[in-house]
Amino acid sequence: MIYSEEVLQKTLNLGKKYLHEGAVADYIPELAKVDANKIAISVIENDELHSVGDSKVKFSIQSVVKVILYSIAMDNYSVDELKKYVGVKPSAKAFNSVIELELSDKSIPVNPFINAGAIVIVAILYNIYKGETFDIILKKARAFLGDDVDYSREIAESEKESSFTNRTLIYLMLSRGIIPNDIQVEEVLDTYFKACSILVNTENLAHMSYVLSNNGKNLKGEEIITERESRILRSLMATCGTYDYSGDFAIRVGLPAKSGVGGGIVTASNKNTGLAVYSPRLDSHGNSYCGVRMLEFLSKELNLYIY
Repeated sequence: MIYSEEVLQKTLNLGKKYLHEGAVADYIPELAKVDANKIAISVIENDELHSVGDSKVKFSIQSVVKVILYSIAMDNYSVDELKKYVGVKPSAKAFNSVIELELSDKSIPVNPFINAGAIVIVAILYNIYKGETFDIILKKARAFLGDDVDYSREIAESEKESSFTNRTLIYLMLSRGIIPNDIQVEEVLDTYFKACSILVNTENLAHMSYVLSNNGKNLKGEEIITERESRILRSLMATCGTYDYSGDFAIRVGLPAKSGVGGGIVTASNKNTGLAVYSPRLDSHGNSYCGVRMLEFLSKELNLYIY
C-alpha cells in the first residue's frame, strides 16, 4: 500500500501547521461560518477507502462541481461544439474575473472551470433540460460522489444574495450574444448556485477522484463517464483546475486537480486510485492553503507526479 496510515497521518500533521494561513471565502456569508480548523485527507487504493482527519465533515463543493457540469455538457455536445461557447485555455486572472471575459478571444470564457465558463455551461444545459436541469446535475453528481449527497439550501440562498460578480458576468455574456437573449437568467443562476452548494466530504471527493482516474468507472465497475471524457476532464483539470495557479500547481504537485472555494481539492491520475483533501482557508488564488501543501508533500513523499 502506497498510502499507508503512517504517511497519511504525517501529511495531516504537516497540514495542521498551516491551518492559520489563508482565509475562508467570506464573500459568501454562509461560508464565513465554517470551522476553519477542519482538515482531512481521503484516498482510495486497492478498492478500499482510507481517511484521516475530519473526513466526514460536509462542506460545499463549489467549483469542483464544474468538472461534473462539463461532463454533462459532453453527454450532449462534442468538445468542438462546446468550444463555440467556452474555450479550453488556462486562465490568467482570478476565477471570477470580469476583465478576463472582456479581453478573451471571441468574447467567450476562456475555460469551463472559471465562473463565467461554468455559467455558460449551465445555460447550455438549461436550454436542453429546462426546469429539470438541477435534477440532472444532482443525479450526475451522485453518480460521481455517492448517493448520500444533497445541496445546502442556506448556502445556495447565500450565494444568490451575494452574487454581484456572477450577475455581471452573465449579463455581459448576454450583451455579447454568448448566451441567448431569451434565456431565463434567474433560473440559470439559481441552478448554478444550487450546483455549487452541493454538500460533500473528502470521502465523496475521493470517489470522484477514483472515477476520473479509472477511465470513468466507479468502484463497482459502472461507467459514469466514458474513457475519452475522463481523459478530457483530466487534461482540463491539469491546465485549468486550480485557476491562475494551475502552472505552479503542476510543478509543485504534478497531478491534475480541481479546487473549490469551499476548501476541497479533488485530484486525478492515470492510476486506479482516488485522492482528495479539505481545509477551508484559501490562498490568494482560491485554493485550499493547507490542501495544496498536503498534496505537495504527498506527491514528493510517494512520487505521485504524472508529468
